[in-house]
Amino acid sequence: MVEPSAVRQISFSCRGASITDDQLFEYTNGHFLADEEQQRRKRYVKFDVQELCNAVSSVTKDGASVCSIDKMEGGFSKALLMTTETGHEVIAKLPNPTAGRARYLTASEAAVLQYDIVSDHTTVPVPKVLDWNDDPLNAVGAEYIIMEKAPGIQLHTVYGDLQGYQRLQLVESLTKFERELASIRFPAYGSLYLRHSINDASKRVALDPAADPTASYCIGFDLSQFGLALARRSLARTRLPVAGNVIPSIHGTKQDHEAVLNSAAKVLPLVATHPLLQQRCKAALWHHDLHLGNIFVSEDDHAQITCIIDWQGVSISPLFCQDRWPIFLRPPEGYREGLSEIPKMPENYEDLDKDDQLLAGLEHGEAIAAKAYEATTHMYNHEAYNARFCLDETLRELFAKIGDTWEDGITPLQARLVKIFNSWEKMGFTQSCPVQFASADIESISRQNHQNTIFQEVQALARKCLNTDTDGWLRSSQEFSEKRERNPVLLQLAIGYFGNIMSADEVKAMWPFPP
Repeated sequence: MVEPSAVRQISFSCRGASITDDQLFEYTNGHFLADEEQQRRKRYVKFDVQELCNAVSSVTKDGASVCSIDKMEGGFSKALLMTTETGHEVIAKLPNPTAGRARYLTASEAAVLQYDIVSDHTTVPVPKVLDWNDDPLNAVGAEYIIMEKAPGIQLHTVYGDLQGYQRLQLVESLTKFERELASIRFPAYGSLYLRHSINDASKRVALDPAADPTASYCIGFDLSQFGLALARRSLARTRLPVAGNVIPSIHGTKQDHEAVLNSAAKVLPLVATHPLLQQRCKAALWHHDLHLGNIFVSEDDHAQITCIIDWQGVSISPLFCQDRWPIFLRPPEGYREGLSEIPKMPENYEDLDKDDQLLAGLEHGEAIAAKAYEATTHMYNHEAYNARFCLDETLRELFAKIGDTWEDGITPLQARLVKIFNSWEKMGFTQSCPVQFASADIESISRQNHQNTIFQEVQALARKCLNTDTDGWLRSSQEFSEKRERNPVLLQLAIGYFGNIMSADEVKAMWPFPP
């Protein structure tokens, strides 16, 4: 057991830089261009260091005491590299308060990582769970998962140095892993849990005995119920404060959200019966956050994946909702889908200056990587390829937009409902559409959707020019200082760029990082 005095003897650091024990609870892994104090509060997690050390010592083979803790945190969790006096290393993961529903998020991630069929029936490398507790009132004072440290090195440290053939090998491995995960048969949609985590038996769907011989796991809904659950999630989020700057006419009031979600709920049961959706709605497990930091590769062979981490929030959903581009393989603007569409350099490449040639080369490389993913998905995971590239977006987008209205505003979902209304008979439905739109309503929604498109363009321009994300996150203090000085200059450039369609005040209202 760790004695109280032992906590003072533990060294604390954040990615190698020394920190105090109080800073262990705070967010110290970067800065934010907007609402920094609020962003830090959202990532503050207080816990009993001594008790967490006790939990780690209890699951290591020799029971040695923890001598150092290195904090590696992301937007939704703190990941602590905890090293014992005998050199044993484990990861303790504690979710931030805003990561998701208390208890359920931790219970589901632990269930996915412990799920025998992932480790026994696929070759997908995942961390081994040593201990977990989803009760925030436990001795540690916070939910946690203790797992083995991922072997290898994070892909982001070497990806820029990979040769073309190595990147292709890496992409092939990912698509094969995705095929293996999608091949597991699940009877319903929802999050995967150990049965004891869901007390209400009426909300549990048991897995088939072949997939779960120990009868330990459970999940959730059919396709119609899945969509309605997404709508209920959006309704529940209307109790939360609006994140970031929004345009009221695009975002809508709480009553607006209730109205559009109720309309979507009327359409969903019928849309869910469409043959094309039914052909592509297989319940599939999928990792939706594949970025370079969540993939580990061998130190000796950088094309060999040794571990995939961060399964937080992973769910079993319809394949047509799951199949998406890995974050680091997302295609650049202007990318053309299709196996016959081979990415090419701009025709005027030789006439470009050196900076533009460099940018064109980078975008061409991104397009080649995206095409490799598209092609290998077609080759190794044809079912997912058909769900991603061969399904009418009108059908898919209803499910894609219904769960995120409080973040994206009501306009995207309204526009999808109008599109469904206009295509109702063409899509083969014989009964009348449950929602109706007058011509004036369609014109109004079209104007709002156009305004929303401009809003998204302004936001994307800011993120791209400042090389940041939606929270305005920047890693180093120096970069934060430089970007904060550059931000008002970029805003003035944006005002000029959009000056023919918007006033300066309108651009300022849309700019995500007020100077």
